[in-house]
Amino acid sequence: EVRPVDTFPPAPPSAITVAASPGTISIFFATNTEKDIDGYRIYRSTDRNLPVTQWELLTPDLLRTNTFQDSKVETGVEYFYYLTAVDTAGNVSEASEIVSERAF
Repeated sequence: EVRPVDTFPPAPPSAITVAASPGTISIFFATNTEKDIDGYRIYRSTDRNLPVTQWELLTPDLLRTNTFQDSKVETGVEYFYYLTAVDTAGNVSEASEIVSERAF
């Protein structure tokens, strides 16, 4: 018996925008068009040059919406973010573009 196995990762999240408000940085992005998307992961760093494998994972449970609010920010600090998409087979996309915003 042959069973098909999905080994194709989804596209990385795109059209990412960030907006700062007092004590919070909000992240918005376009939802993926693949029908088997299970959710998204968001990673953060205060050092853009840190290897992405060392960035902090903000969403240990998959994010199932296309918005996220990071409320654990410090005033005056610039934060960098990237996202990945995960499908129902567990395939993970490449990293999205890196976006940044300064908290106030």
